[in-house]
Amino acid sequence: MIGSYIVVFFLAVGLAMDAFAVCVSYGVCHKEARFRAIFRLSFHTALFQVLMPLLGWIAGTYLGKVVSKLSPWIAFILLLIIGIKMLVEAFEKKEECEVVDFSKGKHLIFVCIATSIDAFAAGLSLGLLNLPPIVSLTMIGVITFILSMLGVYLGKVVGFVLGKGAEITGGIILILIGVKIIVENLFFKV
Repeated sequence: MIGSYIVVFFLAVGLAMDAFAVCVSYGVCHKEARFRAIFRLSFHTALFQVLMPLLGWIAGTYLGKVVSKLSPWIAFILLLIIGIKMLVEAFEKKEECEVVDFSKGKHLIFVCIATSIDAFAAGLSLGLLNLPPIVSLTMIGVITFILSMLGVYLGKVVGFVLGKGAEITGGIILILIGVKIIVENLFFKV
């Protein structure tokens, strides 16, 4: 049984890495972000990391392989759209640079879905562990929340160092996460 907890811990850390990277990107681009926005982003990334494996487990019961083949493409497209939008806005000539705020609204939903698609896929096999689903989902949520909060604060530090290039860096990070998801699923899927 302890082995199952260890597996879930590493699964949770692995699943949280996309959310962590997005939160670093947010911190880079929003150096002046208030705690409320940081909490909202971290809470929602964790919430989606909990809900998506649950939905994956349910969908896996009924839809199987069809869902798991589409999920990486959905994540890639959402991250690509947000990343390109950030890059376009970074290169537009403006007196005050308006950075995409993905801590609220439709951008928050897009980022949460995109970063939790792999959790959806993981949910397809979550039932194979000998743990109650509530234990696995709670561990995934707590770890994602903590890493997301840390990611934003790390990004804020990096953002002060990067200065004006922060928005470009944030957009590139999001696009690279999307590319990573597609490459993993096309070439390295087990």
